[in-house]
Amino acid sequence: MKIYFFSKADRPGRFAFYSYYVLQNLKTVKAISLIYFLFCILIRLLFDLYISRHHNISHIDDYNAVNWVGLFVTPVFYITSRVLLARFSNNKKFLRSVRALSGLFAVFIVITAMRATFFSMHNPRNTLVMYLVGLITVSTFFAFEYYETIAITLIAETFFALLLPFYQHTAGELVLNNLASLILLVTFFSISRYTYSYRADNFFKLRDIEEKSLEIENASIIKNEILGVVAHDLRNPLSIIKSAAALMETEEYDNADIDSYLQMIHTSCDRANAIINDLIETAQNEFNDEFELIDTNINTFLSSIVDEWIKNKKEPVDIIYHDSSNIIMAGIQPFKMHRAMDNLISNALKFSGENNHIEISLSASASDVFIRVKDFGIGIPHEHLPHIFDRFSKARRNGLRGETPVGLGLSIVHQIVKKHRGKIEVQSLENGGTTFTITLPKIAASIK
Repeated sequence: MKIYFFSKADRPGRFAFYSYYVLQNLKTVKAISLIYFLFCILIRLLFDLYISRHHNISHIDDYNAVNWVGLFVTPVFYITSRVLLARFSNNKKFLRSVRALSGLFAVFIVITAMRATFFSMHNPRNTLVMYLVGLITVSTFFAFEYYETIAITLIAETFFALLLPFYQHTAGELVLNNLASLILLVTFFSISRYTYSYRADNFFKLRDIEEKSLEIENASIIKNEILGVVAHDLRNPLSIIKSAAALMETEEYDNADIDSYLQMIHTSCDRANAIINDLIETAQNEFNDEFELIDTNINTFLSSIVDEWIKNKKEPVDIIYHDSSNIIMAGIQPFKMHRAMDNLISNALKFSGENNHIEISLSASASDVFIRVKDFGIGIPHEHLPHIFDRFSKARRNGLRGETPVGLGLSIVHQIVKKHRGKIEVQSLENGGTTFTITLPKIAASIK
C-alpha cells in the first residue's frame, strides 16, 4: 500500500475517490455531531441534577461553558450536514463547501477535547487523554488531503500554545507541555495520512474489481451473443447446403438443376465463411492491443482496393474513386485497413439501388488523413445512428437485394480504425444516402 504523506492519490479516477471521501466525511460529521449533541444533553442533565450542587469541582464553570457551546454548535453542524447530504453533487464548488464544513468540524472536535484536557488537570502534560481522544477521532474517522491535515495540525498547536499560559506560567512547563502536544500532533498527522492512504488503496482496489467484473460481464454477454450468432446465422446457410445436397442425391435433375444447386451451395458456403471470418476478426481485434503500422501511400492503397471491387463486384452499382493530387502518407496495418474498407464498400453497395453509385474520396489536412465512403441509397434511420457501431447491433437491416447482416461489419471497422489511433464518423439522411468518414493521423506532408 502506498502511503501518501505529502501527496494526493495519484491513480486514475482520483476525482471519483475525492468525491467518495468527501461524501463519507459529510456522513461522519452528521453522525458524530448527533452523538456529541446527545452527550452534551446528558452532561447538561447531570449538571442540573447533581454537579451544580457541588461547587468544589475544579473548573466547573469552564466545563459548564464548554457544555453550552456544544449544545448550541453541534446542532448547527448536524443540520448543515443533513442539508448538504440531501443536495449532494459532484460539482467541484459544492465539494469544496463540504470539505470546509468537515475541516471546521474536525477543528471543533480537536479544540473541544483540548480544552477538556486543560480543565481536567492543572498540568496538561500529566494526562493528555481527552486531547488524544479528539485527535484520534479526527484522524481515524475523517479523510483529509495532506495540506488540510497540516492546517488542522497547525491550528491545534496554535490554540494549545495560546491556551496553555492560562494554566501554566513557568517557562519549563510551557516548553514540556508544547513538546507533548507536538508529539501528539505528529502522531495525529501520521495516523491521518495512513487512514487516507488506506481508504485510497481500498477504493482503487474495489474500483479495479468493479471494472474487471464489468469486463467479465461484458465478455459473458459477448460470448452469449456469439453463441447466438453461431446457432442462428450459421444454421441457415448450413441448412441450405444440406437441403441442396439431399435434393441432388434423391431427385432426377438436368444440368440446369445441378447448376442451380451448386450455386446455392456455393453462396451458402460463402455466407457461412463470412460469418466465421467476422467472428474471428472481432475476437482478434478485441484481444490485440495494437497493430504494427506501416507507412503507406494511401492513394495507391485505396486505388488498388477500388480496382479490385470494380473487377469483382456483382451489384449493378458504379464505384467512383476521387483520389488526391498529392501523395498522402499514413501509418496503417494494410490487411486490417483493407478489411475495414471492404466492409464499408460492401455496406454501401448493399443499401444502394441500381441507379445509384458510391463515391470513395481521399483528402488531407495538415495533420489528418480523411477517407470518405459515400452512397446515395436508403440512408440510416435517425434512431439507429447511435447504435450502428455496436457489436451485434440492433440497428442491422437486410440489404436491398436480400443480404442478411450479422451485425459485426461496422463494429469491426470501428475496432480497426480505433486501433489505428483514428476515428470514424457517420452522416446519414433517411432516403438521402450515407457518408462514413475515417480520420487517421498523417505522418508526412503531402508531396506534389
